[in-house]
Amino acid sequence: MSLRDVMSLRDEIWGSVRSEVQEFRLEADGETEPGGYEAFALSAVRRRESHALDQSGRMLTDDDLEWLRDQIEALLGAGPMERFLRRGDVENIYVFGPDRAVLALSGGKQEHILEPVFEDEADMIRYIAHLATTHGQTGRRFDNSAPLLDLRLRTGERVFAAMAVCGTPFLTVRCHRHREIRLENLVASGSISQQAAEFLRAAVRPPAPANVLVCGALGAGKTTLLRALLAEIGTSEIVCTLEQTFELFLDQTHPLTFAVETREPNSDGSGEITMEELAKRSLRSGADRVIVGELRGPEAATFLSACGTGSDGSMATIHASSPRQALARLVRYCLTATGPGVQSALIQEAGEVIHLVVHLRGDPRTGFRGVNSIAEVVSSVEDRFQMHHIFGRRERGGPLELLGRPRNPEVVERIVEGGLDMTGWPDDD
Repeated sequence: MSLRDVMSLRDEIWGSVRSEVQEFRLEADGETEPGGYEAFALSAVRRRESHALDQSGRMLTDDDLEWLRDQIEALLGAGPMERFLRRGDVENIYVFGPDRAVLALSGGKQEHILEPVFEDEADMIRYIAHLATTHGQTGRRFDNSAPLLDLRLRTGERVFAAMAVCGTPFLTVRCHRHREIRLENLVASGSISQQAAEFLRAAVRPPAPANVLVCGALGAGKTTLLRALLAEIGTSEIVCTLEQTFELFLDQTHPLTFAVETREPNSDGSGEITMEELAKRSLRSGADRVIVGELRGPEAATFLSACGTGSDGSMATIHASSPRQALARLVRYCLTATGPGVQSALIQEAGEVIHLVVHLRGDPRTGFRGVNSIAEVVSSVEDRFQMHHIFGRRERGGPLELLGRPRNPEVVERIVEGGLDMTGWPDDD
């Protein structure tokens, strides 16, 4: 059998299978179970190959079968991105135009893709537009009139793309590999010390969990730490999570989770649901805890209110370079909802209801990401937060060490009720 016959069979089968799958998808109209389209396509390949073997004695090679599987995944999955998404070590994918891509790998490493990912810019734009209309939770547009795209794929990855407003089309995919993670995993990776992990575990566990703010720069590991903290909550607790785009996935491991995300307007401009609206309505859910994936604006006022009205153990992340800056930014976000004239009252309230601020830092030289410090909010005096660092790193890249016993009696009481014996801890280092 000649190479021409094999290639013709492969192409012949793919042409028929592609048409069958597209017709099947139209008829199913989204009613098929996960994996159903792929199973249908592979069954069609086997059926076509069996027919060719019976009629002409032709059959596919292992390489042809692998090629057909790649085509099916490209058709049904995330296309050219599918081969990267299948890799367990890829955390983020950055595509700078059709010819340049970089993979951010576990451990802070990078891998540069040397071959073109797309044929040209038009092909890349068509691909992103296809994702926007068919692979997101809701149909979106991606064209000259809507050149920015932010959506979550049905499989959980977060996508951001841009065109027209930049020199060449840009695409990034955040993969969220560590959906189920615990504090002991972070200890094993060196992101936090054993003693600090035990402290945080006691801080967030019932019966009297602390309200915690997690801060750091983009990519420092805030969401990963928040997932690990959420793994410590009680099995009977009702939790409400509020996110711009689902990243916490708590509802996959904690059944009593009410998980909601914002929604952008449809193509006709209607249907938008903002984080502020979600936050306000969440207080009516009766949840034991309110978790905000990331504070960015007026929803901070509702989060602060939840912390002070019985939702002990509430947590959120915020972009900030230090614990003190995190609290200052929290107050500034609250002011966008309340208006001027109440800053002093907000500082006082935040000083009373936010118990701990955990700061994470990433080192671009080594790829390390981890907890840089754990500070308690002692009080607020003359519109200034009084902070005390319980754990910290004495030098950049150094170990996370115990610096001193908590000073706030309420924090001490919550930690002890969480099951941690701090006997022998120094008052100050």
